[in-house]
Amino acid sequence: MIEVLNLTEIMELALKITLIFYGVFVFYLFGKFEKIPYSARQTIYVIGNGGCLFLAGGLITSNFFLIKGGIFILIIHALIDAHYLISRYEMFKELEKEEKKSNEKK
Repeated sequence: MIEVLNLTEIMELALKITLIFYGVFVFYLFGKFEKIPYSARQTIYVIGNGGCLFLAGGLITSNFFLIKGGIFILIIHALIDAHYLISRYEMFKELEKEEKKSNEKK
């Protein structure tokens, strides 16, 4: 017999699916490219916005699981953005060193 799920159970199921997809997607990208490619950043932003929705849904329904899941997605999103900014900083730092070396040789 088909069981009818209420809204909270559907939200929890959606959170579990989102967390699994997000984890697999991020580990795949970091494993293959060692960074998040520019083409995949939109997908990361969409899932990151889902974290806000899960957090809000958890606060409205007083569901601790949704609150933890939403905060977890937001923290992972923040770490990915921090990794992106640090890698860009390191790349520009290396370019400046190469420019100084090339200018000194001239």
